[in-house]
Amino acid sequence: MLNRCLVAGVALPSAFTTTLFAQLPNPGMTVVSGKTALVVTDPQNDFLSPEGVTWGMVGASVTENNTVANIETLFKTAKGSDLPVFVSPHYYYPTDHGWEFEGVLEKLMHTIGMFDRKDALSVEGFEGSGADWLERYKPYLQDGKTVVTSPHKVYGPETNDLIL
Repeated sequence: MLNRCLVAGVALPSAFTTTLFAQLPNPGMTVVSGKTALVVTDPQNDFLSPEGVTWGMVGASVTENNTVANIETLFKTAKGSDLPVFVSPHYYYPTDHGWEFEGVLEKLMHTIGMFDRKDALSVEGFEGSGADWLERYKPYLQDGKTVVTSPHKVYGPETNDLIL
């Protein structure tokens, strides 16, 4: 079982924790080689770029919390420590827009075209789109070592939480 290493609950090797996160409280997690990974959800343009469709809703928080740079620090640190990196993207395909059961947030995401892709196998129109990775993250995510999971959704008839 992997310990969860999330953006919100960071647990990194002690040398990095001491240097980068000395002012933070102990996260209560122990980093064990082979059992700890960095898991990041949605490091995509629609959430993290001023050009993204949600910037009007999340931009102030992303800017105030230095989210983009902090996520990049997590990627750099994990890659520099040979910590496995897993990314769970958020994508919507045309079939998703036909859902009969969706929550308010899901309905909004569909309406504004958040994370839209043509289909699961096509990358046509993907480069630079809202569903694409933030450009500055691509060296970390497209290095041949990062595991990109199947996309997740917010709401639906059943839960789709990823438990490691």
